[in-house]
Amino acid sequence: MTRLLGSAHIETLAHEESVLGVLVRMVLKQAEHADSEEKMLLENALQLLLTRFQVMGGDDS
Repeated sequence: MTRLLGSAHIETLAHEESVLGVLVRMVLKQAEHADSEEKMLLENALQLLLTRFQVMGGDDS
């Protein structure tokens, strides 16, 4: 897996019972059978998703 997809932060998010948790789990499931190019696309999409949630929530972490 790529750095973001395999990170501890993403694993923590994947265990959350939230919309974000569901979306992260969906991305991780897609990444299980993806080739390296698809994984990069998934990682980019996940990064955009995380950024969007951070902006919407006003989270500075």
